[in-house]
Amino acid sequence: MKQVLIYFLSTLFVLNATRCIDRTTSSQKVINVKYPSKGEIVLSEKVRFPKIASGYTLWLPEENSKGLVVFFDEILDTTNKIPIIELGLKNKLATLFITTDNPVEYLFEESKMKELEGYINEAIIKNNIPKDNMLYCGMSLAGTRALKMAVFSQTKESEYKLIPKAIAICDAPLDMVRNYNECKKASQLNLNPIGASESEWVSSYLKTNLRGTPQESLDAYIAYSPFCYTAENGGNAKAFKNIYLRCYTEPDVNWWIENRGRDYYGMNAVDLAALVNQLKILDSKKAELIITAGKGIREDGSRHPHSWSIVDENELIEWFTRLPSDKKSP
Repeated sequence: MKQVLIYFLSTLFVLNATRCIDRTTSSQKVINVKYPSKGEIVLSEKVRFPKIASGYTLWLPEENSKGLVVFFDEILDTTNKIPIIELGLKNKLATLFITTDNPVEYLFEESKMKELEGYINEAIIKNNIPKDNMLYCGMSLAGTRALKMAVFSQTKESEYKLIPKAIAICDAPLDMVRNYNECKKASQLNLNPIGASESEWVSSYLKTNLRGTPQESLDAYIAYSPFCYTAENGGNAKAFKNIYLRCYTEPDVNWWIENRGRDYYGMNAVDLAALVNQLKILDSKKAELIITAGKGIREDGSRHPHSWSIVDENELIEWFTRLPSDKKSP
């Protein structure tokens, strides 16, 4: 368990306790707003993580921004590490990274969604960024957050109604009924220490926050999930009908069988395919499923289909900038 915890925490970037920093270079301005946090996030009886600093990092082009790319990552890129920042700047797009104090934020609480919405609105208002030209992005759970925020923006509880023009998610879990059941199974089978540990705390965290298992609290799971296959019309799927949506996935089932003891039922690819199909059934012309092969590579060079590397960032930005002006709300 200790090795698994170290493995997970090594992927998180612990932020310095800094309230606000502005750094300007010859071609862009970087704004960091961070709120230090103390304490722990308890995921299960066996797993807990230290809280991280909440806040945001905003990259601004030299000229006025024509739009905004938003990442819902726990890692705030303050060093221009990922190429999409520079690609955005070249196209006069600002890039925003936002997070709560929870490194594995599921957005169970309305207050957390309001917090993230507030960060986006602050960045927009203070820097004169058009709110009708936003692209929400996210890998894995960050992609779930992107969809959750798009759903929230269309509710009466949302103060600013920040509905994105487009969303691009990569291998994100969407159907929490399926996710819970498969994680519970993987935890019990314990075929891989990393997969079993993650599955244990995911199923426990869902059960705690959604007041039971899917069998005990199905309505809560449907209401929470960005998409639910067994719910009528996919549950919240209709919220994305008028939003341009790209779902990226690399369904290398042999890799999952050999390395995690999982098959198609345990892969997020089924959620993404089902969501896109449901939107097409609902007559959406804006949803697409992008399937790749052999592109999933982690930073250390290891093979892993569950990786942001499957996304062609240059093509993604080109696609977003070509989208027609459309102020129609979902």
